[in-house]
Amino acid sequence: MTSLTVLPRPPSSPPLAQAWQTLADGLLTQRLHLHLDEWRAAVAEEKALPDVPGADVSVLAQRPSPLSAGDESAMMLLKDAGLGFWWELPQRHGVDSQNRRGALHRAADTAAQNLLAEQSGAAWSDAVTAVGAAAAWWVGFFTVIRHRGVHHITLEPHPSPLHEEALGTAVTIVTHGMATRVLEAALRDSDDPDLRSAYCRAIEAGICAEPELPRLIHELAELRLVDLVSTTARWRGRFTKYAGGTGAGQVE
Repeated sequence: MTSLTVLPRPPSSPPLAQAWQTLADGLLTQRLHLHLDEWRAAVAEEKALPDVPGADVSVLAQRPSPLSAGDESAMMLLKDAGLGFWWELPQRHGVDSQNRRGALHRAADTAAQNLLAEQSGAAWSDAVTAVGAAAAWWVGFFTVIRHRGVHHITLEPHPSPLHEEALGTAVTIVTHGMATRVLEAALRDSDDPDLRSAYCRAIEAGICAEPELPRLIHELAELRLVDLVSTTARWRGRFTKYAGGTGAGQVE
């Protein structure tokens, strides 16, 4: 019987989880560009979504408020965390705000402020607020085109309707996940005790949310929304699709 020899990983290769995260980020960006025209058409129509009763498309599509002109440190931190795309794409493609805030924006604000515990002024706190605002936009983007997607397991079209409350939960979880990435990047260069406390709160939030993730994923149901939430949250099922050898982006 021939034994199997496993070759060592090249020294320059990233850890497997980091490589999977890069794949998840790339797939997310690819999906945005693949469906951007479809999303723009749906936003321009301003029709009610058939699968999310009561959701306002114009609010879901709102561009997050920009970082202040002098907040270069926060932008650099976002890039150090690999999240430049996460912030820049909503800024580029979001629609102008009508000074209305929806449930997803409120969920993002609450999630970010719970992590920050009133800390403000530091680049890392501004960056956490920014990734939360972007989380509301990204969840909103895929919500607008959700009814044209497929079920994440069966790949059957026309996923069942869901309540906007589930989307608010999704925004909270995505905000926690992206904030954790920001705080990890900030901790590479700082030993600020407030920063460490915020990071601990982000990790705790992820642990507390994990038991609810299977139910939320079942309710979200649609492939793109499920991938967004499941690869952003810090939980044991984060990269199950990749670990199991399932092809990514096969539907597109």
